[in-house]
Amino acid sequence: MLVSMKWLKTMVDLPAEALDIKYLSDRFDMTGTGVEGIEQSGASFDNIVVGHILTRDKHPNADTLWVTTVDVGEHNLGEDGQPEPLQIVCGAQNFVAGDKVPVAMVGAELPGGIKIKKSKLRGIASCGMNCSGRELGVSNDHEGLLILPADAPVGMSIADYLEIGDVIFDLEITPNRPDCMSMLGMAREVGAIFDADMTYEPPVLVEDASEKAADLVKVTIDDEQRCPRYTARILKGAKIGPSPEWLVERIVAAGARPINNIVDATNYILFELGQPLHAFDLDKLAKDAGGRAHIVVRKAHEGEQFTTLDEVERVLTADMTVIADGNAGSDEGGIPVALAGVMGGLDSEIDDDTVNILLESATFDSGCTSRTSRNLQLFSESSARFERGVNAATVDEFSRYAAALMAEVSGAIVCEGVVDAYPAPVEPIELTLRPNRLRAMLGAPISNEEIARILRRLGCVVEPAAGELADA
Repeated sequence: MLVSMKWLKTMVDLPAEALDIKYLSDRFDMTGTGVEGIEQSGASFDNIVVGHILTRDKHPNADTLWVTTVDVGEHNLGEDGQPEPLQIVCGAQNFVAGDKVPVAMVGAELPGGIKIKKSKLRGIASCGMNCSGRELGVSNDHEGLLILPADAPVGMSIADYLEIGDVIFDLEITPNRPDCMSMLGMAREVGAIFDADMTYEPPVLVEDASEKAADLVKVTIDDEQRCPRYTARILKGAKIGPSPEWLVERIVAAGARPINNIVDATNYILFELGQPLHAFDLDKLAKDAGGRAHIVVRKAHEGEQFTTLDEVERVLTADMTVIADGNAGSDEGGIPVALAGVMGGLDSEIDDDTVNILLESATFDSGCTSRTSRNLQLFSESSARFERGVNAATVDEFSRYAAALMAEVSGAIVCEGVVDAYPAPVEPIELTLRPNRLRAMLGAPISNEEIARILRRLGCVVEPAAGELADA
């Protein structure tokens, strides 16, 4: 799992010693979280700076190209040792003279391995590249150059200006620690290591009382062992488009590729909170006479065929679990629209024309998910978490956070309420801890107060109060 230091610092109040990357890495190792690698993510932006476009002239040999002169401050020196503008041939159409843009100078290497060299384009020398957000990997917008604010300092490193420098830990999360498969889980872990306070503030959900989710969707779980809990929320009036830069930055830091604001929001909640989600285009689901969609969680039929989001047609077995459109098809169980815990279906995906959304937040049997993933050779961030176990108790809570985020980035309204199928609510697990036994096993004189503090930092409810733990 990839953990962004920049992201981590927004969720837990890190003390000074935790900002020492070597020290933090050692503490991870000491507490059982192996550090497989550390990447400094701003290093790839060497030789990419803020540039000021001075002139923009038509290319004499190409109708769609421009010849620009770009001031990059003191990074480019003429023969007399004085700063001079770069001449760069550019194919973008969305800029004018006077704009500030990212400029990759000769010697720069863009994300994806593109190396910038001095070249000629249609006979005109070009000494660099004016960049889009997508070319820098900070946005999925490739319609033109990334236009920076007018006050952006010319010549400043783009990594420093956009604050995209980060340290990414590649951590090995063992199967017995599903609680660490999220930024929130790692923030709790770090909080316990350094006795630091959590600073995470979830988004606040505002619902529209004019429509209720229960009037628009119903949920049926055929087998509660396969799916202990399934929730559905409805969002209406979404505008699908690129995600804001902060969201793209965090998705990329977690190792994912930005797609659009809705899909990115679901991935963000997965990485931040460890809750896999799926967003269906509500208008692609069949409706009953009352206008309601019907979600059915059932086992797959032996030999049933289903096309996943990667456009591959899969042949399913009865050991697999599907999310089905209960109103579609002649079969009583409906037509599959997702492979539970693993991947969604092509026919109900979010696309540029999506307006209304059904948001799934659920938990699925870990063994069934693991077998499905391996038998189909289909591995995903969702399956990795369901295989380890997703807490049924927080399914609805994290769904609220996700709906609030999706509304924020897409302009959608969230219909009132949630359809929550939870046949057998899970009771909190109670364990008896004997401090003397713990000290004997660890061989360390840890006080009762310290034991209670660490457990509380990890999210446990400790009774009785610290200092009153029985020594037996």
